[in-house]
Amino acid sequence: MSSPLSNQVEQALAELERQKAAIDEIQDGLHSVHSTVTAKNRAVSVTVDSRGAVTAVKFPTSAYRSMAGPELGELLVDTIETARGEAMARTVAAFESLLPAGLPMVDLLTGGVDPEHGPLPMDKLLAEMFRTAGPDDDPTSPTPAGGR
Repeated sequence: MSSPLSNQVEQALAELERQKAAIDEIQDGLHSVHSTVTAKNRAVSVTVDSRGAVTAVKFPTSAYRSMAGPELGELLVDTIETARGEAMARTVAAFESLLPAGLPMVDLLTGGVDPEHGPLPMDKLLAEMFRTAGPDDDPTSPTPAGGR
């Protein structure tokens, strides 16, 4: 006969294995995520990977030849940033199913959230994670002494 505690441990381990498998699947899929953006004037096309690293820059037409250097530079920067934004959105979408609702994933990935003082402090994040972990958790219970 198994105890309620051992049942909870078994359930937690099973959930951990499911989460790990889901993360592994997502990570494998991210290797194939690329975002290609072509500028409106079709002078430049940029491809980035799921991390936002530029993997290709192409000039589909000869329009770039008549552009001044600063104009072409600005077009490249804008096109790269648009491609990175699309890649980031795809990356975030891939992980959203595993994360607590309301977690600002884009801000976390881009460094826009200070976990201690940002819009979602660490204690609230942990409370939300534990709340979604199981039906027996009480989201209103205080953080344990010494917890962060």
